[in-house]
Amino acid sequence: MCPVLLLSVVLTSRYSGAQITDPATSHLTYRFLEPGAEASLSFELNANKVYLPVRIDKAGPYWFILDTGSVSDAVDTETAKSLNIKLSHPFEASGGGEKSVTAAKGSNVTIDIGDLELRQSEVDVEPVSAAISAAEGRTVDGLLGYDFLSRFIVEIDYANRRVSVRDPNGFRYSGAGEVIPIEITRGNIFVSTYLTLPDRKRASGMFMVDTGWRSALTLTSPFVANQELTTAVPKTVEAVTGMGIGGPTIDTIARMPGLKLGRYEVENFVADFSHAKGGVLSQVDFAGIIGAEILRRFKVTFDYPHHRMILETNAAFRAPYEFDMSGLFVTSDGATFKAFKVYNVIKDSPGAQAGIQEGDVIVAIDDRPASDFTLEEIRQMFKETEGKSVS
Repeated sequence: MCPVLLLSVVLTSRYSGAQITDPATSHLTYRFLEPGAEASLSFELNANKVYLPVRIDKAGPYWFILDTGSVSDAVDTETAKSLNIKLSHPFEASGGGEKSVTAAKGSNVTIDIGDLELRQSEVDVEPVSAAISAAEGRTVDGLLGYDFLSRFIVEIDYANRRVSVRDPNGFRYSGAGEVIPIEITRGNIFVSTYLTLPDRKRASGMFMVDTGWRSALTLTSPFVANQELTTAVPKTVEAVTGMGIGGPTIDTIARMPGLKLGRYEVENFVADFSHAKGGVLSQVDFAGIIGAEILRRFKVTFDYPHHRMILETNAAFRAPYEFDMSGLFVTSDGATFKAFKVYNVIKDSPGAQAGIQEGDVIVAIDDRPASDFTLEEIRQMFKETEGKSVS
């Protein structure tokens, strides 16, 4: 079975992990291993997320997502078991989907991030990889969230794939970027701004900033209902947009005219309208999540100690915002994540018209074995060019 996809201009021209609770005391201490009170290291960008190589109890490297949407640092459950980390105090954790998962507390864990050593007498242990690795196309060993971010100045240079971590004592910013105040609530960070709606009216609100969220902007279901967005936007499509700790997110996809971030105007971007009846995206106290599809177009400095975020545009700032052109949400499987399955097919999309169905396995792409690709490469291939034909 090897149907042909015709990537349609009609589709693309229109649409072309975060538990919210009070963060527990982490009992974290730290030290920089080299003089200078700074650590700098390269990262890998996958699904718009920053993956940092870290060592856990001097073993590794393991790959952690730098996640402003996570209210704590977290070690994956299976990774913790392999390292014999002692577990206690089970609890329920929730995230981007509507479900919850069973988590626990781990004791006496040391995490090294470059030349920075974190010692935590208590850290969350959650089934992170089981929840999202199939959608990421790689193992996820943990998250660096509020526990870590709240103590440092953390700069993400998306263009050069580099993260710098600095001690906040004596830090002074002297660049030309835009300094935006942030509010820290329940371990998440929020900015107050406004969204330009299709009728050119403005809707203001509080927006979470989440480096672990792959999309550009996802609007909460109460905000979508209050603004009547599903009827205000003429062209939309229903699609799976990602996987979180709480399961898949299924949203309405549409283009929005603008989002203000300080002096910068983000224009003509793809937004997700949530339908959630539970979980983070059903909350009534904020408007939406600004995700990494927007953030990756900046050098972003998170300064939690001084309640601010600093943005400097990079070369990708004016790049167009696109959504998948095939209509397929593909996930990966197997020990090496080289088996690819169609998780969802958008109705009337090029993929659906080609006869592809949910559950189909992709064995070859353009006469090359699918195992030659990563999941991220396949997704980028399906976003590249309108009118492209892929067999």
